[in-house]
Amino acid sequence: MNVHAMIYDGLVEYGEKGEILPALAESWEISEDGKVYTFHLRKGVKFSDGTDLNAAAVKFSFERWIKDPANSLNIATAMQSLEAVDDLTIRMTFNKAYYPFLTELSFARPVRIISPSAVEPAGDPDGTFVKAIGTGAWMAESYKTDQEAVLVRNPYYWGEKPKLAKIILKVIPDPQSRVLALQNGSVDLAGGQLGKIPVESLPVLQKDSTLSVQEAPGTNSHFLAFNGNNPVLQDVKVRQAINLAINKKSIVQDLMGGIGKEAKGLFPQTVPYVTEANSTWYGFEPEQAKALLAKAGYSDTDGDGIVDKAGVPLTLNFVLQESEFPEWKSIGELIQSELKDIGIDVKLQVLEPNAYYDALWKTKDYDLIIYRTYDDAYNPHAFLLSLFHKTGDAPAVVWSDAKLEALIDKAVGTTDLKKRQSAYDDIFKKLYQEAMFAAVYFPDDIFVVNNRVKNFKLGYTTFTPVFWNQLDVGE
Repeated sequence: MNVHAMIYDGLVEYGEKGEILPALAESWEISEDGKVYTFHLRKGVKFSDGTDLNAAAVKFSFERWIKDPANSLNIATAMQSLEAVDDLTIRMTFNKAYYPFLTELSFARPVRIISPSAVEPAGDPDGTFVKAIGTGAWMAESYKTDQEAVLVRNPYYWGEKPKLAKIILKVIPDPQSRVLALQNGSVDLAGGQLGKIPVESLPVLQKDSTLSVQEAPGTNSHFLAFNGNNPVLQDVKVRQAINLAINKKSIVQDLMGGIGKEAKGLFPQTVPYVTEANSTWYGFEPEQAKALLAKAGYSDTDGDGIVDKAGVPLTLNFVLQESEFPEWKSIGELIQSELKDIGIDVKLQVLEPNAYYDALWKTKDYDLIIYRTYDDAYNPHAFLLSLFHKTGDAPAVVWSDAKLEALIDKAVGTTDLKKRQSAYDDIFKKLYQEAMFAAVYFPDDIFVVNNRVKNFKLGYTTFTPVFWNQLDVGE
């Protein structure tokens, strides 16, 4: 996705906290009913092979993927017509109003614009892909699957010219190998979602005089999902008690070395529509948690430290994985201990990634599972629709609630900004009141950069994590 975003431009670009900025489209209009979008393309833009960008090229690019049955983007499923009005004007008509259409147009794929000459026969939407030809700042010089991508400057680029002549993106799957590559100078930067830096390695890297550690508030969060099919967890008092038993400050300070922030809701305030006013969550109040369990009918009748009801102990199965998120094991162990302090017996189950995702998405073989929200352009709307809203006949993945789903529909369907903000306020309030998940922590984005790299600046999305065009290297 990172390479894709460097080679291909979109009609629009995702800016800080969700601001939609011009890219290949220098302006656009939206009809009053929110169903018709008319984009005006920049003049003089060329693809990396020297051919002209025009409305026909945009139409071709969309037609290549828009009818794919596997496509779940609303920009595709809701589109009724796509029309090249003139050489520099493209019009899209949809069957519904949906404010994130523009946000989806900023994604790294599949909405970026590819040249008609990139396929054979040229200009055939069903043609065979032969070469990566975009309007982006970079071109692919070479590419080795699962090894590296070598990118060079596009001489026809319409925007800010890259300062570097070449960027090599290396695939280093092992986190400790990334750390060693930074230390020995074989890579100049690593981090973010591109290649995470282990938290335990940061103190060593911070002491290295050749490197600098760059931190910025992230746009995702980690949280516990409840299995709503479990009768025990259908009691809101039990869900609230679990929230009150988790010391979120301790997770950040003691386990994460101060990297990140205490979670106060489902999304951090770097996400659109998340404000100080609607970021309300449960503090660390274990005595209140015990009182709520008592109100729910639980007590420790046999003195073993675990509460029970009608002779059945309150035992929960907590599923996690550590391959992608090594810190989840230590977080899980801390939460296990904290829940035991209020009388809940937690069994930790560490799974390999495939089994973990099967448990989350398919089998629901868990009581508690730790998961993360999406990032930047996919929040809040795409994550809420994906996990807190039914899809067809399938119920919501994380928590099923018809009233919450109606609020989500209201938020994404309105073109009025004030009404949209009000709907999101109501969504976050309901998530809090019903304790539909347990907040854990808001991680920061961490990059480690060699000091020879100049003009390093973090981007606004995981698919453009760095302002690549600004990078330079000193002597």
